[in-house]
Amino acid sequence: MTNREICLKAAQRLREVGWRQGGIGGKDGPHCMLGACMWVTRYHATDVAAFGAAYTAAYAAAYTTAIAWNDTPGRTAEEVIAALEACP
Repeated sequence: MTNREICLKAAQRLREVGWRQGGIGGKDGPHCMLGACMWVTRYHATDVAAFGAAYTAAYAAAYTTAIAWNDTPGRTAEEVIAALEACP
């Protein structure tokens, strides 16, 4: 699965179960940006694809890490979903 495919599925997941800050979130959601990407890849601890996708999307949006960007005060679910959908 490519970064783009993971990001698009993660964006859809956030629409379905909600978005959060301050933690990855449980398997049932809501999730942060990284948590949604991890859910898409089924939480495979050795699968770096989820991390790569989330960090690619965040870096493209703001030249920062996924965790820092997701947890920025004032960040919205819509911004996170848009960043995931714009993931290269």
